[in-house]
Amino acid sequence: MRPDRGFAGPVALLSAIAAVACAFLCAAAGASAQREPPRLRAQHLNPSAPVKVFFPTGAIRVQAWDLDSIEALGTIARGERFYLAGDARGVKVGVMDHADGTPVRPSAVLLMVPRRSQVSVKSVSASIGGRDASGWFYSVSGPIRLTGAASSIDVESMAGDVALDVTAPWVRARTGGGRLAIAGAPEDLDAATVRGALEVRRAAVARGRFVSVDGDITFEGAPPAGAVFEFSNHAGGVALVLPDSASALVDLSTITGTIANGFTQVRPVAGQGGRGGALHLRLGLGAARMTVRTFKGTITLARQSP
Repeated sequence: MRPDRGFAGPVALLSAIAAVACAFLCAAAGASAQREPPRLRAQHLNPSAPVKVFFPTGAIRVQAWDLDSIEALGTIARGERFYLAGDARGVKVGVMDHADGTPVRPSAVLLMVPRRSQVSVKSVSASIGGRDASGWFYSVSGPIRLTGAASSIDVESMAGDVALDVTAPWVRARTGGGRLAIAGAPEDLDAATVRGALEVRRAAVARGRFVSVDGDITFEGAPPAGAVFEFSNHAGGVALVLPDSASALVDLSTITGTIANGFTQVRPVAGQGGRGGALHLRLGLGAARMTVRTFKGTITLARQSP
């Protein structure tokens, strides 16, 4: 573990927690958000040991580092019980639920974990953040934001927003009614919403599957050479916003919806009975493949603004 005086890195990282949770930190601790946060727990942890986190409400941030230890910093609301239990082979971390079912007051914690650890973070309404952290992140209604490099990411919020700006070989992301925003370089990406908007902007994705029931899907940027993308929507729209230099085979079809082609002069072919339609285009050298299917949602092909 690092010595007590080595607080510069974690203190800087806790500025994010202060910005999100300043109000309840001040109420719980009666202190300024600028003060150095206390160390809650610290212990040795094997480099690839699993870390299981339960944090019902407030703000939890997970940061990977290159030390063989786990450390928790932050402020726990008065009357709540924080725990870090286990040994070097794996630990459980979090704030305990109340046996009588009364609401848990919000706390804020920054958790430093070994870079090779696989974490499992679960919350009810807490905001979840991570940098360079790999593993599984789940919230019922809280927002989730992950950045940095990871070995794999599986993230889901039933009602909260999810924002990813990550580099990882494999990423799975889900929301129900929240907005799902993707950036960075998730090599193999499986992204889906139910009602929420799904936005992929300037992300270096090699293989992508993008699905929604009612939420609009937007892809903006140039598909990399060799990329394979599949877009599927029932009632929501799908918009491909591509630069003039885009190189792709584009296959668009809808059962009862419409296709709006603002990229070329080619018009879609109407479906049976004049409903729906299909459009097949080769842009540039056709180096990538983009397939879009909707039931009644509008498909839009547009040029990216310079």
